[in-house]
Amino acid sequence: MDDDRPDARETADRRVAIETLYERLGASLDLQWPEPAIGAAGTLGATEHRGWRVPTVGYLNFIHPPQVQIVGNPEIAYLAELSAPLGQHLREQLMNGATRLVVVADGQHLPADLHRAMREADIAVFTTTASGHHVAYRLRHFLGETLARQISLHGVFLEVLSIGLLLVGDPGVGKSELALELINRGHRLVADDAPEFALLGPDDLNGGCPPLLQDFLEVRGLGILNIRAMFGEAAIKRRKQLGLIIRLVRGDTGTHPPPDRLTGARATREILDTPIPEITLPVAVGHNLSVLVEAAARDHLLRLQGQHSDEQFAARQAQAIGAH
Repeated sequence: MDDDRPDARETADRRVAIETLYERLGASLDLQWPEPAIGAAGTLGATEHRGWRVPTVGYLNFIHPPQVQIVGNPEIAYLAELSAPLGQHLREQLMNGATRLVVVADGQHLPADLHRAMREADIAVFTTTASGHHVAYRLRHFLGETLARQISLHGVFLEVLSIGLLLVGDPGVGKSELALELINRGHRLVADDAPEFALLGPDDLNGGCPPLLQDFLEVRGLGILNIRAMFGEAAIKRRKQLGLIIRLVRGDTGTHPPPDRLTGARATREILDTPIPEITLPVAVGHNLSVLVEAAARDHLLRLQGQHSDEQFAARQAQAIGAH
Protein backbone atom coordinates (compact mmCIF):
# COMPACT_ATOMS: atom_id res chain seq x y z
CA MET A 1 0.00 0.00 0.00
CA ASP A 2 1.33 3.41 -0.94
CA ASP A 3 -0.88 5.28 1.49
CA ASP A 4 -0.30 4.37 5.14
CA ARG A 5 -3.05 6.55 6.61
CA PRO A 6 -5.62 4.78 8.80
CA ASP A 7 -8.39 5.79 6.37
CA ALA A 8 -6.91 3.76 3.51
CA ARG A 9 -6.96 -0.01 2.94
CA GLU A 10 -5.57 -1.63 -0.22
CA THR A 11 -7.14 -4.84 -1.45
CA ALA A 12 -4.81 -7.84 -1.56
CA ASP A 13 -3.77 -9.61 -4.77
CA ARG A 14 -6.97 -10.07 -6.76
CA ARG A 15 -7.95 -13.09 -8.82
CA VAL A 16 -11.05 -14.04 -10.76
CA ALA A 17 -12.37 -17.57 -11.18
CA ILE A 18 -12.94 -18.85 -14.71
CA GLU A 19 -16.49 -19.73 -13.67
CA THR A 20 -17.02 -16.08 -12.64
CA LEU A 21 -15.77 -14.84 -16.01
CA TYR A 22 -18.19 -17.22 -17.75
CA GLU A 23 -21.11 -16.04 -15.60
CA ARG A 24 -20.35 -12.33 -16.16
CA LEU A 25 -19.60 -12.42 -19.90
CA GLY A 26 -21.35 -15.59 -21.07
CA ALA A 27 -24.54 -13.89 -22.23
CA SER A 28 -22.98 -10.81 -23.86
CA LEU A 29 -20.38 -12.85 -25.79
CA ASP A 30 -22.61 -15.88 -26.38
CA LEU A 31 -19.98 -18.10 -24.77
CA GLN A 32 -20.43 -21.86 -24.78
CA TRP A 33 -18.63 -24.10 -22.29
CA PRO A 34 -19.29 -27.70 -23.32
CA GLU A 35 -17.17 -29.17 -20.52
CA PRO A 36 -17.44 -26.85 -17.49
CA ALA A 37 -15.81 -29.41 -15.20
CA ILE A 38 -12.58 -29.04 -17.13
CA GLY A 39 -10.56 -26.08 -15.85
CA ALA A 40 -13.46 -24.94 -13.64
CA ALA A 41 -11.20 -24.50 -10.62
CA GLY A 42 -8.77 -22.21 -12.47
CA THR A 43 -8.25 -18.56 -11.63
CA LEU A 44 -6.87 -15.59 -13.55
CA GLY A 45 -4.71 -12.90 -12.03
CA ALA A 46 -1.25 -11.38 -11.79
CA THR A 47 1.37 -14.13 -11.83
CA GLU A 48 4.88 -14.90 -12.99
CA HIS A 49 6.08 -17.87 -14.99
CA ARG A 50 9.76 -18.73 -15.28
CA GLY A 51 10.71 -15.32 -13.98
CA TRP A 52 8.65 -13.18 -16.39
CA ARG A 53 5.29 -11.57 -15.82
CA VAL A 54 2.50 -13.40 -17.62
CA PRO A 55 0.19 -11.25 -19.80
CA THR A 56 -3.49 -11.72 -19.07
CA VAL A 57 -5.19 -11.72 -22.48
CA GLY A 58 -3.79 -12.24 -25.96
CA TYR A 59 -4.08 -14.06 -29.24
CA LEU A 60 -2.49 -17.47 -29.75
CA ASN A 61 1.07 -17.24 -28.43
CA PHE A 62 3.30 -20.24 -27.82
CA ILE A 63 6.43 -18.33 -26.81
CA HIS A 64 4.97 -16.25 -23.97
CA PRO A 65 1.49 -17.74 -23.56
CA PRO A 66 -0.93 -15.40 -21.77
CA GLN A 67 -3.42 -16.70 -19.23
CA VAL A 68 -6.29 -16.30 -21.72
CA GLN A 69 -5.61 -17.22 -25.35
CA ILE A 70 -7.97 -16.20 -28.15
CA VAL A 71 -8.18 -18.38 -31.26
CA GLY A 72 -10.02 -17.02 -34.29
CA ASN A 73 -9.92 -17.45 -38.06
CA PRO A 74 -6.22 -16.47 -38.54
CA GLU A 75 -5.05 -18.71 -35.70
CA ILE A 76 -7.04 -21.72 -36.91
CA ALA A 77 -5.59 -21.25 -40.41
CA TYR A 78 -2.08 -21.07 -38.94
CA LEU A 79 -2.58 -24.27 -36.92
CA ALA A 80 -3.87 -26.11 -40.01
CA GLU A 81 -0.61 -25.41 -41.90
CA LEU A 82 1.76 -26.72 -39.19
CA SER A 83 3.73 -29.88 -39.75
CA ALA A 84 3.13 -32.70 -37.27
CA PRO A 85 6.47 -32.31 -35.39
CA LEU A 86 6.12 -28.52 -35.11
CA GLY A 87 2.48 -28.86 -34.04
CA GLN A 88 3.50 -31.29 -31.29
CA HIS A 89 6.28 -28.93 -30.11
CA LEU A 90 3.90 -25.95 -29.97
CA ARG A 91 1.29 -27.97 -28.10
CA GLU A 92 3.89 -28.84 -25.47
CA GLN A 93 4.83 -25.16 -25.19
CA LEU A 94 1.19 -24.25 -24.67
CA MET A 95 0.51 -26.97 -22.11
CA ASN A 96 3.59 -26.08 -20.07
CA GLY A 97 2.84 -22.36 -20.04
CA ALA A 98 0.57 -20.22 -17.89
CA THR A 99 -2.57 -20.54 -20.04
CA ARG A 100 -5.73 -21.29 -18.05
CA LEU A 101 -8.41 -20.50 -20.63
CA VAL A 102 -8.75 -20.64 -24.42
CA VAL A 103 -11.60 -18.83 -26.17
CA VAL A 104 -12.30 -20.11 -29.68
CA ALA A 105 -13.95 -17.25 -31.59
CA ASP A 106 -15.42 -16.69 -35.05
CA GLY A 107 -17.51 -19.89 -34.75
CA GLN A 108 -14.36 -21.98 -35.22
CA HIS A 109 -13.37 -25.31 -33.65
CA LEU A 110 -10.01 -26.46 -32.37
CA PRO A 111 -8.26 -29.41 -33.99
CA ALA A 112 -9.28 -32.56 -32.14
CA ASP A 113 -5.76 -33.40 -30.95
CA LEU A 114 -5.18 -29.87 -29.61
CA HIS A 115 -8.53 -29.86 -27.82
CA ARG A 116 -7.72 -33.23 -26.28
CA ALA A 117 -4.33 -31.96 -25.11
CA MET A 118 -6.00 -28.98 -23.43
CA ARG A 119 -8.41 -31.28 -21.62
CA GLU A 120 -5.46 -33.27 -20.29
CA ALA A 121 -3.74 -30.04 -19.17
CA ASP A 122 -6.91 -28.86 -17.37
CA ILE A 123 -7.26 -25.79 -19.63
CA ALA A 124 -10.84 -24.54 -19.98
CA VAL A 125 -12.12 -23.97 -23.52
CA PHE A 126 -14.95 -21.55 -24.41
CA THR A 127 -16.44 -21.25 -27.89
CA THR A 128 -18.31 -18.31 -29.39
CA THR A 129 -19.54 -16.99 -32.71
CA ALA A 130 -18.32 -13.49 -31.80
CA SER A 131 -15.23 -12.12 -33.54
CA GLY A 132 -11.82 -12.55 -31.94
CA HIS A 133 -11.37 -8.77 -31.86
CA HIS A 134 -14.65 -8.27 -29.97
CA VAL A 135 -13.82 -11.04 -27.51
CA ALA A 136 -10.35 -9.62 -26.85
CA TYR A 137 -11.76 -6.13 -26.23
CA ARG A 138 -14.41 -7.33 -23.78
CA LEU A 139 -12.03 -9.63 -21.92
CA ARG A 140 -9.34 -6.97 -21.55
CA HIS A 141 -11.88 -4.45 -20.27
CA PHE A 142 -13.49 -6.87 -17.81
CA LEU A 143 -10.23 -8.32 -16.48
CA GLY A 144 -8.58 -4.90 -16.43
CA GLU A 145 -11.23 -3.64 -14.02
CA THR A 146 -11.54 -6.86 -12.02
CA LEU A 147 -7.82 -7.46 -11.52
CA ALA A 148 -6.70 -3.85 -11.11
CA ARG A 149 -5.02 -2.75 -7.90
CA GLN A 150 -7.75 -1.44 -5.61
CA ILE A 151 -7.94 0.55 -2.43
CA SER A 152 -10.77 1.61 -0.13
CA LEU A 153 -10.59 5.12 1.33
CA HIS A 154 -12.67 6.60 4.13
CA GLY A 155 -14.54 9.70 3.05
CA VAL A 156 -17.29 11.00 0.77
CA PHE A 157 -16.63 10.86 -2.98
CA LEU A 158 -18.46 13.39 -5.18
CA GLU A 159 -18.41 14.86 -8.65
CA VAL A 160 -18.03 18.63 -8.27
CA LEU A 161 -17.81 20.73 -11.44
CA SER A 162 -16.77 17.63 -13.45
CA ILE A 163 -13.97 16.80 -10.96
CA GLY A 164 -13.90 13.62 -8.89
CA LEU A 165 -13.51 15.11 -5.41
CA LEU A 166 -12.96 13.17 -2.19
CA LEU A 167 -13.86 14.74 1.16
CA VAL A 168 -11.76 13.31 4.02
CA GLY A 169 -11.22 14.20 7.65
CA ASP A 170 -11.73 13.01 11.21
CA PRO A 171 -15.11 11.55 12.22
CA GLY A 172 -17.64 14.25 13.07
CA VAL A 173 -15.76 17.01 11.25
CA GLY A 174 -18.71 17.59 8.89
CA LYS A 175 -17.94 15.64 5.70
CA SER A 176 -21.48 14.30 5.21
CA GLU A 177 -23.13 17.63 5.99
CA LEU A 178 -20.88 19.35 3.46
CA ALA A 179 -21.57 16.61 0.92
CA LEU A 180 -25.33 17.05 1.41
CA GLU A 181 -25.03 20.81 0.85
CA LEU A 182 -22.98 20.24 -2.32
CA ILE A 183 -25.56 17.76 -3.63
CA ASN A 184 -28.26 20.32 -2.88
CA ARG A 185 -26.27 22.80 -5.01
CA GLY A 186 -26.41 20.45 -8.00
CA HIS A 187 -23.30 18.30 -7.59
CA ARG A 188 -23.37 14.50 -7.60
CA LEU A 189 -22.73 11.74 -5.07
CA VAL A 190 -20.53 8.79 -6.03
CA ALA A 191 -19.99 7.05 -2.69
CA ASP A 192 -20.23 7.69 1.02
CA ASP A 193 -18.07 6.27 3.81
CA ALA A 194 -15.96 3.74 1.89
CA PRO A 195 -15.47 4.56 -1.82
CA GLU A 196 -13.44 1.95 -3.70
CA PHE A 197 -10.75 3.05 -6.17
CA ALA A 198 -9.14 0.96 -8.90
CA LEU A 199 -5.99 1.88 -10.81
CA LEU A 200 -7.22 1.43 -14.39
CA GLY A 201 -4.35 3.31 -16.05
CA PRO A 202 -1.11 5.15 -15.22
CA ASP A 203 -3.05 8.21 -13.97
CA ASP A 204 -6.60 6.83 -13.84
CA LEU A 205 -7.58 6.21 -10.23
CA ASN A 206 -11.22 5.38 -10.87
CA GLY A 207 -13.65 5.30 -7.94
CA GLY A 208 -17.07 3.84 -7.34
CA CYS A 209 -19.42 2.78 -4.57
CA PRO A 210 -19.75 -0.65 -2.95
CA PRO A 211 -23.16 -2.12 -3.92
CA LEU A 212 -24.36 -2.18 -0.32
CA LEU A 213 -23.87 1.60 0.06
CA GLN A 214 -25.13 2.66 -3.38
CA ASP A 215 -27.32 5.82 -3.31
CA PHE A 216 -27.07 6.30 0.49
CA LEU A 217 -25.50 9.08 2.56
CA GLU A 218 -25.28 9.06 6.35
CA VAL A 219 -25.78 12.48 7.95
CA ARG A 220 -25.46 12.99 11.69
CA GLY A 221 -28.81 13.79 13.22
CA LEU A 222 -30.74 12.65 10.13
CA GLY A 223 -29.47 9.10 9.79
CA ILE A 224 -29.34 7.34 6.42
CA LEU A 225 -30.65 9.33 3.44
CA ASN A 226 -31.51 7.90 0.02
CA ILE A 227 -30.00 10.56 -2.24
CA ARG A 228 -31.38 9.06 -5.45
CA ALA A 229 -34.93 9.09 -4.06
CA MET A 230 -34.58 12.61 -2.61
CA PHE A 231 -32.81 14.40 -5.48
CA GLY A 232 -33.36 12.16 -8.52
CA GLU A 233 -31.15 10.20 -10.89
CA ALA A 234 -29.07 13.26 -11.77
CA ALA A 235 -27.73 13.44 -8.19
CA ILE A 236 -25.91 10.09 -8.51
CA LYS A 237 -22.74 9.33 -10.45
CA ARG A 238 -21.79 5.66 -10.82
CA ARG A 239 -18.02 6.04 -11.27
CA LYS A 240 -15.54 8.91 -11.50
CA GLN A 241 -11.80 9.42 -11.80
CA LEU A 242 -10.31 10.89 -8.62
CA GLY A 243 -8.83 14.33 -9.27
CA LEU A 244 -8.75 16.23 -5.98
CA ILE A 245 -8.84 15.56 -2.24
CA ILE A 246 -10.26 18.07 0.25
CA ARG A 247 -9.18 17.41 3.84
CA LEU A 248 -11.37 19.03 6.50
CA VAL A 249 -9.73 19.89 9.83
CA ARG A 250 -11.12 21.57 12.91
CA GLY A 251 -9.88 25.13 12.92
CA ASP A 252 -9.88 25.61 16.69
CA THR A 253 -7.51 22.78 17.72
CA GLY A 254 -4.23 24.51 16.94
CA THR A 255 -2.73 21.23 15.73
CA HIS A 256 -2.38 22.38 12.10
CA PRO A 257 -0.05 25.20 11.03
CA PRO A 258 -1.74 28.21 9.43
CA PRO A 259 -1.89 27.98 5.63
CA ASP A 260 0.42 29.99 3.42
CA ARG A 261 -1.27 33.26 2.48
CA LEU A 262 -0.14 32.90 -1.14
CA THR A 263 -0.46 29.19 -1.94
CA GLY A 264 -2.90 27.96 0.71
CA ALA A 265 -2.58 24.58 2.43
CA ARG A 266 -1.68 22.37 -0.52
CA ALA A 267 0.01 18.99 -0.62
CA THR A 268 0.17 15.86 -2.77
CA ARG A 269 -1.05 12.47 -1.59
CA GLU A 270 0.22 9.25 -3.19
CA ILE A 271 -2.50 6.66 -3.70
CA LEU A 272 -1.55 3.45 -5.54
CA ASP A 273 1.53 5.25 -6.92
CA THR A 274 -0.69 8.01 -8.29
CA PRO A 275 -0.14 11.59 -7.07
CA ILE A 276 -3.39 13.33 -6.14
CA PRO A 277 -3.45 17.02 -5.09
CA GLU A 278 -4.83 17.60 -1.59
CA ILE A 279 -6.11 20.85 -0.09
CA THR A 280 -6.68 21.29 3.64
CA LEU A 281 -9.63 23.48 4.65
CA PRO A 282 -10.30 24.52 8.27
CA VAL A 283 -13.81 24.02 9.60
CA ALA A 284 -14.74 27.09 11.61
CA VAL A 285 -17.72 29.32 12.34
CA GLY A 286 -18.40 31.66 9.44
CA HIS A 287 -16.67 29.50 6.82
CA ASN A 288 -18.96 28.68 3.90
CA LEU A 289 -17.38 25.34 3.09
CA SER A 290 -19.50 24.55 0.05
CA VAL A 291 -18.41 27.80 -1.62
CA LEU A 292 -14.80 27.12 -0.65
CA VAL A 293 -14.95 23.60 -2.13
CA GLU A 294 -16.46 24.90 -5.37
CA ALA A 295 -13.74 27.56 -5.54
CA ALA A 296 -11.09 24.88 -4.95
CA ALA A 297 -12.57 22.83 -7.80
CA ARG A 298 -12.62 25.82 -10.16
CA ASP A 299 -9.03 26.71 -9.24
CA HIS A 300 -8.01 23.08 -9.82
CA LEU A 301 -9.49 23.23 -13.33
CA LEU A 302 -7.49 26.39 -14.02
CA ARG A 303 -4.29 24.73 -12.76
CA LEU A 304 -4.88 21.81 -15.13
CA GLN A 305 -4.85 24.44 -17.91
CA GLY A 306 -1.57 25.89 -16.64
CA GLN A 307 -3.06 28.91 -14.86
CA HIS A 308 -1.72 29.23 -11.30
CA SER A 309 -3.20 32.19 -9.47
CA ASP A 310 -0.43 32.34 -6.86
CA GLU A 311 2.27 32.45 -9.53
CA GLN A 312 0.36 35.09 -11.50
CA PHE A 313 0.00 37.27 -8.40
CA ALA A 314 3.68 36.84 -7.47
CA ALA A 315 4.72 37.78 -11.00
CA ARG A 316 2.52 40.87 -10.97
CA GLN A 317 3.91 41.88 -7.58
CA ALA A 318 7.50 41.41 -8.77
CA GLN A 319 6.75 43.49 -11.86
CA ALA A 320 5.30 46.27 -9.69
CA ILE A 321 8.35 46.25 -7.42
CA GLY A 322 10.69 46.35 -10.41
CA ALA A 323 8.86 49.33 -11.84
CA HIS A 324 9.75 51.48 -8.83
